[in-house]
Amino acid sequence: MVKIYKTEKLIRVVFLGTPDFAVNSLEKLATSKFKPILVITQPDKPKGRKQKLQPTPVKISSIKHGLPVLQPSNINSESVLEKIRVLNPDILITVAYGGFLGKSLRKLAPMGCINLHPSLLPELRGASPLQSTLFLNKIKSGITIFKIVAKMDAGPIINQIEFDVPKEMNYSEYSDFVAEKGAEFLLQTLESIEKQGFELIPQDHNHASYTQKIEKSFLTITWNSPSTSIIGKIRGLSYQPGARTIRNNKILQILRAKHYSSDSSHVPGTITHIIKNEGFVVACQDGEILITEVKPQGKNVMSAHAYKLGAKLKPYEKLG
Repeated sequence: MVKIYKTEKLIRVVFLGTPDFAVNSLEKLATSKFKPILVITQPDKPKGRKQKLQPTPVKISSIKHGLPVLQPSNINSESVLEKIRVLNPDILITVAYGGFLGKSLRKLAPMGCINLHPSLLPELRGASPLQSTLFLNKIKSGITIFKIVAKMDAGPIINQIEFDVPKEMNYSEYSDFVAEKGAEFLLQTLESIEKQGFELIPQDHNHASYTQKIEKSFLTITWNSPSTSIIGKIRGLSYQPGARTIRNNKILQILRAKHYSSDSSHVPGTITHIIKNEGFVVACQDGEILITEVKPQGKNVMSAHAYKLGAKLKPYEKLG
């Protein structure tokens, strides 16, 4: 372990982040003594049918708090580095920024560049730690704050917290849950760094596991899979982009499901039961699951019971 001490107060913070997940952390810092002197986020991107440029959630939050915002197309360019350098920051903090930070950028501040990652590193490095926690039906996860190095999510750990994963939460709910916990943990960590510096604890790379970018092909439910795997996929993809199957040549997103039975005599994908006021039961490789919430193609999210009534769902139909 290497201990790093800092005698001056840690007050000059540059914050890097982009999506909704990063907003909690930014807002927590913006109302503290660690209010960022600069916020860096990704450029505005076109969205919707009219392809109108939309600001990132972090940009919107920054403007609300009166924080200066920088949106470089290349964060590692010398012009961007100079804009940061003249501010003389103590530390750079990233939360889901979404871009590679080069060595020159990482070395700009005396305390370096740290990142908040929503898993217990070295587990679940990479692009989708939140979703993968649910895909794997993990009962415990956590948050790691670490110093950024060239290799993805491999830097030494500064602080880490573990917590129970709420059983019924889907990805949208879990992301909000972790974002709130992460914001509190980040503030606590900065307060600790200011008082006593921090220790760098190397990760055990032999126990590293990795997550992948979620491709469109992954969204389709393979009914001939274990029920726990299917339930994990449904949780990890809800509400966006949504795990999906096909019924009557149309996409049906399956948004909530739970275990129903540990055995089934039906072909996987078969609707075996219709349960009044609850939903419908589908056979899997090793049992059956109860579907309770769906989104039919071109329609809004609804209970599986409401869908059943309008779609005239019948037992022994096959999905997929």
